[in-house]
Amino acid sequence: MSVLSPLVIGLLAIVGWYKTGSSSVTGDALLGCGVLLVAFAVALVVLRWPIRDPRDYYGGLFLFGVALFMLWASSDLPGMRGFAFGPGTGPRMFASVLAGLSLIVMVIGMLTQGPGLERYAWRGPFFITLGTLVFAVMIRQFGLVIATFMSIVTVSAGSSESRWIETLIWAAVLTGFAVLVFPIALNLPLQLWPQQTLSFSTILNFR
Repeated sequence: MSVLSPLVIGLLAIVGWYKTGSSSVTGDALLGCGVLLVAFAVALVVLRWPIRDPRDYYGGLFLFGVALFMLWASSDLPGMRGFAFGPGTGPRMFASVLAGLSLIVMVIGMLTQGPGLERYAWRGPFFITLGTLVFAVMIRQFGLVIATFMSIVTVSAGSSESRWIETLIWAAVLTGFAVLVFPIALNLPLQLWPQQTLSFSTILNFR
């Protein structure tokens, strides 16, 4: 499993490079990371390197895969235009930071001793993933405000300690912060409220 995981993520990154196009910077980054992950998987087999802290290793590897997915998903968005942020600048910046931090966590998991893997808790990852999908589906038709609010409420269901009154207040605060940062401070062309005519035929069109 410690070898198969980086091998699969590396191959998917190479496929992402092929789909994106070799002429783009993002495509080159995907290709480089994919080749490095495949070489890393081969090195684990050759050196028979033991994974001393599986939690940090697999957690860092998973987040690195998420960062690569973010790079691929934002590959067709324009970046910086002079000093102005383009729609793809933020996602690629966050993806790069996430990739760097996840690699650090992954290396720590290889070099330091830690606890083994325990029983998998499905509730948190399930609702976090569901909240991300809710945002992706709603942002085009319902706007940033409703999509962000509903996404945060959905994610909060991943914890048994959540209190709905506090969750609703916190969701409203984070939604206001998102509105201030992205459409106003960064001047990103994001729709705030639902369209006058909702068209559910294109609700799953993410491009």
